[in-house]
Amino acid sequence: MNDRLDQRPGYGHPDYGRPGYGWNNWYDSHYNHHNNWHHGSWHHPWRPPSYLNYWWNRYPALTTFGLTTWGINRVGWAFGYNNYYNPYVTPSTVVVDNSVYDYSQPIIMAPGEDTLSSNPVAPPEEEVPEASLTAFDQARNDFYSGDYAAALNATDEALKASPNDAVIHEFRALTLFALGNYQESAATLYAVLSVGPGWDWTTMIGLYPQVDIYTEQLRRLETFVTDNPDDSAGLLVLSYQYITAGHDDAAATELKRLVDLTPTDPVAIQLLLGVDPDAKIPDPPKEVLPPQPTANIAKDQLDGSWSADRDGREFEMDLKEDGTFFWKYSQGGQSQQVTGVWDVDDKGILAMEMNDDGVMLAQVLMKDGKLDFYMIGDTEAAAPIEFTKG
Repeated sequence: MNDRLDQRPGYGHPDYGRPGYGWNNWYDSHYNHHNNWHHGSWHHPWRPPSYLNYWWNRYPALTTFGLTTWGINRVGWAFGYNNYYNPYVTPSTVVVDNSVYDYSQPIIMAPGEDTLSSNPVAPPEEEVPEASLTAFDQARNDFYSGDYAAALNATDEALKASPNDAVIHEFRALTLFALGNYQESAATLYAVLSVGPGWDWTTMIGLYPQVDIYTEQLRRLETFVTDNPDDSAGLLVLSYQYITAGHDDAAATELKRLVDLTPTDPVAIQLLLGVDPDAKIPDPPKEVLPPQPTANIAKDQLDGSWSADRDGREFEMDLKEDGTFFWKYSQGGQSQQVTGVWDVDDKGILAMEMNDDGVMLAQVLMKDGKLDFYMIGDTEAAAPIEFTKG
């Protein structure tokens, strides 16, 4: 985590959205500078699996946030509550030495940073990194002409200017798929799918001059997976391709194999349940129900600045009266920041929606002027963050 904090000093957007803005709409609304070719993302229900339904049913007020499983507490690492892990990263996929990206770290944004794909209010054109637009335009042209090596080089150049643009990362994964580099494609895809669903079919196939070219690449991947049935990277990339093309049954078959190989991977489980909600998950993670409040909690009780220390991590949480929040955690001289919008229901469920990277949901309890903060969905029975006001 210290490496991540050193490389990615923080993220968020001070002008983000409004309270109640639904994460499930973010991807279709936040590609302002890709709208000449980007047509949207997967449209699956992505509701919580059965073993997470207790809080969804218990707190119907949360539906006002428009939340889906993908957006809820998949980014606990952004708040320092837990850690991020990309199982597909190998030494060859860590490209930070070339100033591109280290996929062992999550895709995050710095305070005030705009990307090409993720800004609720479209920035003026002059604020878009021109080098990134030019390089990425070149990358798509190279890809369309079938020069995938050149497309990869141009994509890496684009990422130097916009390192946290999920659309460019997803294009990079597609280029690696076209090159037959499934391990690096999986590492890149995993980072993208950790924060949101993938492209729809119209978006992807529009990058090719002919469907037959894509089909040939897909057949090569299918052959690779047949010859290497225990290769989890190949299974992830193939499953992603099937979902994008709308072949949910075929995707479910491959994802069941992937979950068998990686039974604790939350992304694999989420993908499988997205295409087959009734799929049996072997030894599913058991969520720990946090304590429940004995009295209703009013929003004005949470207004203000709070601080805490847990396991050597220092936390600052400022819940502002205007519905925006600031969160910071520090460890070993490094720090990371999150900003966004927040709200709370009368049962003490605090929702903090950060930029385009999802929502933190927490059960909060007030006691003797202090605030205990339990992340909903926690399967590790972590101790609460114990905040003190001031």
